[in-house]
Amino acid sequence: MKNSWLYWDVFRRIREMARNGTCGELCSLRFTWQRPGKSASSGDEFLYGSLVHYLCLAEDLAGCGLKKLHIEKVPGRNNLFALAAFENRIVAEFEMNETLPDSMPDTFFIKANFTHGHLTNQPLVGHFNEEGSVLADESGLHRFTVDSCEPEIAGGTLENIRALCRLKAPP
Repeated sequence: MKNSWLYWDVFRRIREMARNGTCGELCSLRFTWQRPGKSASSGDEFLYGSLVHYLCLAEDLAGCGLKKLHIEKVPGRNNLFALAAFENRIVAEFEMNETLPDSMPDTFFIKANFTHGHLTNQPLVGHFNEEGSVLADESGLHRFTVDSCEPEIAGGTLENIRALCRLKAPP
């Protein structure tokens, strides 16, 4: 199974910065995956597809193998928290929830913590994060794509990210 998330621009930028040491040594990662219930995947896809893809991203960023994995999953719901420890002592947290109210938008964030800073696509209140897809301030929440600057994303954030990753992935 090919993980097209490896071609997500946000992930690639964090990997580049980690490998060239721009912010120092990578210490930890946090992945946030939140979706409304109307967009929920099957239980198997949630656990063995979405979580596994995020684990692969974390392993790639850590640059070594997984040492320990702990998952706390809500029974019968697509809602979990997981901790992954890698052989080089980097730890990754995973907060995944597909049970939000149907009016809520998809949210997909990576936060990389380094010895000398942080890299993330998670917006700061009132600021636009150029590598992300969210503009949040007092006037509301708006989703943009850096590639097109269009205010609406056809099909939502997840569909946009997947389409961009498929385009960038080698055949």
